Amino acid sequence: MTTIALVIPSYARPEQLARALASAERQSRRFDEIVVAVRGDDHATIGALTSLPVRVVTVDDPGVLAAMTAGALATTSDVVAFTDDDAELAEHWAQFVIDVMERPGNDDVGGIGGRDVIYDGDHARPTELTGRVGEVTYWGRLIGNHHCGSANNREVVVLKGVNCAYRRRALGLPHGLLGAGAQAHFEVAVGRHALDGGWRLLYFSELTVIHRPADRRGDDQRASPSDEAVFNSAFNLMRGLPRRVQSRRWLYVHLIGDRATPGVIRCLYALMRRDRATLARRAPSWRASTAAWRVRATPLEFTTLS
Repeated sequence: MTTIALVIPSYARPEQLARALASAERQSRRFDEIVVAVRGDDHATIGALTSLPVRVVTVDDPGVLAAMTAGALATTSDVVAFTDDDAELAEHWAQFVIDVMERPGNDDVGGIGGRDVIYDGDHARPTELTGRVGEVTYWGRLIGNHHCGSANNREVVVLKGVNCAYRRRALGLPHGLLGAGAQAHFEVAVGRHALDGGWRLLYFSELTVIHRPADRRGDDQRASPSDEAVFNSAFNLMRGLPRRVQSRRWLYVHLIGDRATPGVIRCLYALMRRDRATLARRAPSWRASTAAWRVRATPLEFTTLS
């Protein structure tokens, strides 16, 4: 029988974490292990967990990857699943994961993920569904769309951290990415590690979590990221890409670009629209992409569980 562990990295959100854990306890197929990874100085969260049937792992290093790594290393199950402390799993989430992993012909499926249905308060955010999800284009542009993907049993290259599960043998968690909080785009490196190992990644829109995005700590804000947050995001995406894509990505960021990493063409468009927010991302995203491109010959290191 395939066993499954759930790892939840959490920092200073005890109320949201309580809802996430309640959803984990309501599963039709119970998790074999539930691990919460918290910062050692987060006394409020640690205190709230003392009476709950979960394993608590403390970490000193900042960033979601340190917490995910410590939590995963504390497990022994065949499958290691992850969600965020501001998300709630659907009732049959764990059973769905196990069913997919045990399905005949899926021995090479290293990870599966699904849709995070984003809520604003008590209402689901209006969303237009799309079949394009979890892709990286020829030019190294990430097309996530995990919150609005309509596909089922679709092979992807990236799974979103709020809603994913990996076979223990397929999971690798990277070192050397930047950021002290959410560490944007770390999922790209995790996905690449699995794919390089010969595994497949699958996305199912019917595998859902309710995601109520909570306020982030520090300067990595969703709506108005600082220059440092923009730098970290662009750096992490470049570092997570295969080396053969990184040079194409460097050209794309500088010549064309998008709103997150505006190149010359995108900057001209932003000037016409007086879009100062996009223009402000130009310098840090260019510097970050160049910094990551320069170290492309040095591969990322990963913590593995097998």
